[in-house]
Amino acid sequence: MLAGIERLEDSDGSDHRMLRRMLRATAAVSLSEVEWIRRMRATGTVLQPRVSVVDGYVAGYIAQWRDAHSARLGPAITDLEVGTGLSLPDLRDGWEPDAHAVADAQIEWKLPRSVARSARETVLWADTELWAYGLADVRSFNEILAGVPSSERAVWRWAASRVSGVLALWSWRVEPDARGAFAVAAQEVGMSALAAGSRARPHIFRSPAPDLDKVAFALAQLCREVHDPSTEADLVGALITSIGAIIKAHRERGETARASSIYATAVGPLKWMEHDIRTTIPTSVIGCQLRLKHASPSQPS
Repeated sequence: MLAGIERLEDSDGSDHRMLRRMLRATAAVSLSEVEWIRRMRATGTVLQPRVSVVDGYVAGYIAQWRDAHSARLGPAITDLEVGTGLSLPDLRDGWEPDAHAVADAQIEWKLPRSVARSARETVLWADTELWAYGLADVRSFNEILAGVPSSERAVWRWAASRVSGVLALWSWRVEPDARGAFAVAAQEVGMSALAAGSRARPHIFRSPAPDLDKVAFALAQLCREVHDPSTEADLVGALITSIGAIIKAHRERGETARASSIYATAVGPLKWMEHDIRTTIPTSVIGCQLRLKHASPSQPS
């Protein structure tokens, strides 16, 4: 099955790859289904519900990625076609089964913008400290991951899902298409999460253990003009450590082809990115502050 999905992702056009990147990115940062719906639609993606004819319940989605420059719409793709781990039932595994949140999501699917957006979705931050905030999150995540036996497949699939989502978010920030180093790494690491239930949070990472939600929020809500090259490079290095742990688990299970593919496709290019970011000259945040009208506090609540 995995080989078939890999061939599919290789042969799919850019519309499919862009959509998968957006799905991974928005799922990683969203704390609920309704937030995910709004974030997806805010990117310009046309997202429609796939409704059960039996009871009217939203069982899936139909998505069309929209090119931000030309406004061209890609082909309509159902969640049954995007691959295991990105279908709506799989995405739902990553959110708490709160009855009120479930009801809100059903409303938002059918009546867009009927549920008010939360502050965490709209605030734009302009503080370089958010890079350090994200770095601490990944390092804490890696400390726990280091103690997980390679035999705990469900934990490693979940970890791959989370790391892939963070890489997709970074790609969305800086890469115009889904062929850049972050996008390709997100896709490759995501291959290790292609199983039903891969988004379900494992017991060892139960709250308040880190799940990369803080770094995901920073990447999603931090102004794109805001840079701290040294800390950003350290953050790439920390994510490489996360990927290295996933590779090690594959190797210990005898999955050498999967391990080698991740290393060649994700680790090598990201090491070059780490070097390039470290030598980047910081840019002005004036443009960001003009849009904000004021500087943001040092950390999100």
